[in-house]
Amino acid sequence: MKNVLPDSTAPYITVEINGLAYQYTMVKDPEADATVTISNEDAANPGTNIFEETDDWSGNPGGTVRKYFRFDYTDSSRWGDGKISVEGEGTVTDPFVVYNYKMVVDESFQCFSPLSNPSCPGYSTALAEYLASLAQPPSIGDPYYDEWVQAELNREANRDEEELEQADNSNEVEDDLEEQLGGNNNIDKLVDGAAQQSILANLSLNPKIVPYYEVTIPGGIYEDTLVLPSTSYPDNRRAMRNLASDANHRSMVRSQYER
Repeated sequence: MKNVLPDSTAPYITVEINGLAYQYTMVKDPEADATVTISNEDAANPGTNIFEETDDWSGNPGGTVRKYFRFDYTDSSRWGDGKISVEGEGTVTDPFVVYNYKMVVDESFQCFSPLSNPSCPGYSTALAEYLASLAQPPSIGDPYYDEWVQAELNREANRDEEELEQADNSNEVEDDLEEQLGGNNNIDKLVDGAAQQSILANLSLNPKIVPYYEVTIPGGIYEDTLVLPSTSYPDNRRAMRNLASDANHRSMVRSQYER
């Protein structure tokens, strides 16, 4: 199995197997009897197999078979040599066996390099140094490609924030200057020499309040100027008829209660 599974001779690495798949093509006479067995020896228990599966082709014309197995994780050191054996009349062609495994790193050795795991002390510093040492952007296959992309995005975001902050500060300075000068309209006046002299002359004058409260109103009798002609105004007959109708109505209503 050494030429099939990764090297696990390092003291901090363990390879564990939890699955197996195989495929082959059986060539035989349909009337012949034959069986095919796929197996792996159990290194911890000599004479036994840690895995074994037999396919019975008796009475079948042959063909291609594919099978997949899942089981609990087992240390790869227990998996001995594998073999495909045929009993009876038939031939196996195009065989292959695939093992499903995982590599487990001992926690005490996980941080032998700060870049081994993001939880290792000094990971951020080591990653920054590694990215800074690159002469050109890493390829997509680089294990730290995503971190490089994120670092570039953060750098662009910080640059945009600094530019916005500088723009805001510049706008504040312009607003303060405009406020101090009293607006664009006054700027033109301050530039004009004649206008400056007029402004200074107006500022030097003392305010004259007397005309606003020393006002003389002549006394006397003010006769009516509107004169109404003397004439007689006839009564409004329509209004009188309405009043009479109202009186008759009230009298009729009251008569109902007097009986």
